[in-house]
Amino acid sequence: MASAGDSVELTPTNPESRSVPTRLLAVLSAVGILIGVLGLVLPGLVGARDEFAKDRQDVVTRASDFAVTFNTYTVKDKAGYQRRVKPLMTPDYYKDYVKITDAMFEVIKDKNQSSGDAKVLSVGVETIDQDSAVAILAGSRAVRSATSKTPVESQFRWKINMRKLKDTWVVSVFDSVPTMEATVDDVTGKGGGAK
Repeated sequence: MASAGDSVELTPTNPESRSVPTRLLAVLSAVGILIGVLGLVLPGLVGARDEFAKDRQDVVTRASDFAVTFNTYTVKDKAGYQRRVKPLMTPDYYKDYVKITDAMFEVIKDKNQSSGDAKVLSVGVETIDQDSAVAILAGSRAVRSATSKTPVESQFRWKINMRKLKDTWVVSVFDSVPTMEATVDDVTGKGGGAK
């Protein structure tokens, strides 16, 4: 036992034994930090990417162009209208469309009808692959006629099927999307709920 006047010197039996755990801890910390940084950076570099990102944007742009062009016409310029719409459609669909617009313009010519102020409210790509896509689009337009001074505003929703021809997305067919009606049954299960 040492007394207050004795000097006691404590030395480790093995001087290397203290630095090994410190070095090991430093190495493990550095490796942990490196793994953490790689976990944050690596997915952005080599992770799953949207291989159709450019095509998806092209489909959105083309569907928007189609909706605005389709809903901007005057009955006095059927040929100009058909000429503007043509590059936005497949050749087969355009042939059918010409027949439809010929008949439609014949019906509305007495009303001196026109449509304009077309706006795309939203558009999204439902499905896409290398050469086909389906877009869902919502928009609005104002229809004018000789019988009314005030334009009639209406909204529309379309499902637009598109094909990629020579690196350009074109409409192969489109249909209106009907509005959905929801019903709520009463809690008794006997029906008669609100519609």
